[in-house]
Amino acid sequence: MLPTKVLVVDDEPANLQKLQRTLINRYCVLAASSGREALDIVRRDGAIAVIVADQRMPDMTGTEFLRETLEFLPDAVRIVLTGFTDVDVLMEAINTCKVFRYIVKPWDPPDLLMTIEQGLEAHRLAAENARFRRELIRRERLARELEIAREIQRYILPQRCPKLENYEVAVEYHPAYEVGGDLYDFDWDPASGTLQVVVGDVSGKSIPAALYGAVFSGHLRALVAHPIPPAETLTLLNSSLIERYQVSNYIAVADLRLDLRDGTGFLANGGMPYPYLVRQGDIFQLTVPGVPLGLLEDSRYEPIPVRLVKGDMLVLASDGATDAVNAEGKMYDEVRLRDSLRRHCARETPGFLQGVYRDIEEYVGRAELQDDITLVAVRRTG
Repeated sequence: MLPTKVLVVDDEPANLQKLQRTLINRYCVLAASSGREALDIVRRDGAIAVIVADQRMPDMTGTEFLRETLEFLPDAVRIVLTGFTDVDVLMEAINTCKVFRYIVKPWDPPDLLMTIEQGLEAHRLAAENARFRRELIRRERLARELEIAREIQRYILPQRCPKLENYEVAVEYHPAYEVGGDLYDFDWDPASGTLQVVVGDVSGKSIPAALYGAVFSGHLRALVAHPIPPAETLTLLNSSLIERYQVSNYIAVADLRLDLRDGTGFLANGGMPYPYLVRQGDIFQLTVPGVPLGLLEDSRYEPIPVRLVKGDMLVLASDGATDAVNAEGKMYDEVRLRDSLRRHCARETPGFLQGVYRDIEEYVGRAELQDDITLVAVRRTG
């Protein structure tokens, strides 16, 4: 660590030498015999931490000199040496020149050393307080930005699951941070008897991922109003994201369109984990490959047919469910998730997902959740 720089200014050679002898063993001492000479030093060296200046000098007073230094060294500790006790002059120095202390001549070396140390400590505390205030303001601003992001996300994500005859729909959504990159949406048309379920996972974390998810949701909402097959929906969304948003994020999406009258439909997938079909206590994983959206141009998505009979349940999950790690760094993995699905599948759909998430939560324990977890289940009950 470099020694603290102290500038001493006095037009009397004996006083200047005394100042140098007093300080030389503790500080890096710069000396000037006039205010003009001292100003030249100040303009060249922005690392000066302390200025000790005589008040009475022929070319300019100590007060005038110190006032000139404010532009170049706003945070320096300033000390005035004075041979008289003119209260008005001293008050002007303190009020207009940021003077820390004044010392009446003749001065004692221990007093000067103590005053400098007190000034440096006061400066250090003031700097820490200033940093603390800046950090507090930054955190308050960030908290407000996070609250705005949460409000946006609450507006985008459905507030409740659809209530459907002969079907149960449930969701467990748990962001790893204040706002999440996972998303889900529903659209059902009583006239045609169709239900659309979309689950997505934006690459990245927190606010950037949530904002990109908001953009995606806007495009998705514009498409779900029309009866477009899932594979075509993903193709159009992929083209739109690549064309308009040249960013590093991409989004994995699974899109299910189900005819509620007979339980048949199609499922297209763009990079999401393969869905699970729960049937009579057995767990089957549906193989539906696909490239995440916003990653490659001209991606094509091949849908698979889906048919739910009474008692069947389809579970869509983001990879945060299997990738959750415990304190030892071990992942929850597919095997544990399948066991959890099987263990809780006899419960009503909301309780089923709650039980599955509780298993993940207990496995993670005190470890920090690293990725969002979203579970969506559709069960045919009649």
